[in-house]
Amino acid sequence: MSKPSILTIVLCLVAGPAPAAAGSWKLEFDNRELPSLSYSENGKLTFVLGCGRAFGLHAKYPGQAARAGKAVLMIGDRRKTMKLVGEFEGLSGEDDDLTNFVQWDLGFSRQDPELFGKRWKRVEKQLLDLMEGASPLTISSKTASYQLPRIDAPGWRGSIERCGR
Repeated sequence: MSKPSILTIVLCLVAGPAPAAAGSWKLEFDNRELPSLSYSENGKLTFVLGCGRAFGLHAKYPGQAARAGKAVLMIGDRRKTMKLVGEFEGLSGEDDDLTNFVQWDLGFSRQDPELFGKRWKRVEKQLLDLMEGASPLTISSKTASYQLPRIDAPGWRGSIERCGR
């Protein structure tokens, strides 16, 4: 029986154990054919981006989440980040570890004449570009962060971009 080479040992130490597939991205459509992109891990939703009458982003808040009030998340990759201002969702009981941050319409108010206009579309493009290029996608608060793998759900971006248009 031959001994492993030094190179083999070094490669194993550097590479470490292969990561387990902890979660998955999924593109789904509701009964009105409106899309939502979600990431779930161990059967629990961590991140959801969907559109219909509104454009909603829900994410598990990294760190200690409040029950209500304003919240700020940063979403990014190694080069760029984007600040998302939203609210804590009031969850209860067994839902405590699901998504608990929500931002509607990319932070634009429903009365804003620019909602779904040129400025809104620039912000949407910035978010989708960031999400599409990130590997990994980092979600962070002032106190904590977590990472999601590169989005691998086929057709997700086009479906989200076409929604409501």
